[in-house]
Amino acid sequence: MIEPNIPNRSKWHSQAARESRITAPQGPASAFAFALLLSMACGAAASDNTVEQHQDGSGNTAVAEQEYPSTSDSTIEQRQQGYANSATASQRNESDSKIQQQQSGALNGVQVEQQNGSGNSIDVYQLGTLNRATALQAGVFGNDIRIYQRGFDNSAEISQQGGAANAAAIEQLGLSNSASVTQDTSSGARALTHQEGTDNDSDIRQSGLAHRATVNQQGNFNDANVDQEGLLNEADITQIGFANNAIIVQVDWYNSAVVTQDGYLNRAVISQSGVYGFGGSHLSVVNQSGALNDAIVVQSGYAESSVVTQVGSGNSASIVQ
Repeated sequence: MIEPNIPNRSKWHSQAARESRITAPQGPASAFAFALLLSMACGAAASDNTVEQHQDGSGNTAVAEQEYPSTSDSTIEQRQQGYANSATASQRNESDSKIQQQQSGALNGVQVEQQNGSGNSIDVYQLGTLNRATALQAGVFGNDIRIYQRGFDNSAEISQQGGAANAAAIEQLGLSNSASVTQDTSSGARALTHQEGTDNDSDIRQSGLAHRATVNQQGNFNDANVDQEGLLNEADITQIGFANNAIIVQVDWYNSAVVTQDGYLNRAVISQSGVYGFGGSHLSVVNQSGALNDAIVVQSGYAESSVVTQVGSGNSASIVQ
């Protein structure tokens, strides 16, 4: 069977000045039109934009856009290797920001956008087949996004809207893992997700000031959720094994929660909050080793502490403070 020869497709567009690999057409009239177009581009309000796209393989598609006159000193670089990969990068009203995307394999897709901000950075790398990544930075300043995927059919999504100095990273190794991080109306927040295995799912949501959240999943079919509001909350979830479930919800101030699960079909739920929007400073630790263990911790008010340790199978614990 003869494989079809499908050419790579590349498109870039900028209303401001830009720099890319441009080949001047031949002939006097064409040369004049090319010079006129280049002079018009260089006379736009924005300057020093750079778009570079490198493709090696067949059937790959790359689209880069830099729009609005105030988009300046921004860089888009996309590299693709393999077959039928798709990459889209867009910068609108964005300054001093960077987008770097690199894909190797087949049928991978990535779409990222930066708008109405400055000093932001996005870096995506996908290796394998059918991996998908999306990232959005809107109305933010000095934010950072990192996504790394290696394997098959992994999905990663990061959204940062409104705020400054946030950082989010997702690393996926394996098959059909799914992870999302949402940092909206947030400043100084940090979120890290690491997934290794099959069909693990992680969701981190942060709004407020200076939160920290980490999810580490190794195994299959594990599920982790972190929801943080207020300021200076910390959450850490580690799951090793099969079909473990962990949920951490933190509202108000200075709460800290840690969940460690080693085994299968364990469940842990931690809820921490103050009173009428004030207070917090709670500490909760849940350790589960074995199978079918269940722990629920609810802390409200101010400065409550709890530690739950479950070893074996079928244990159940409930704490309300």
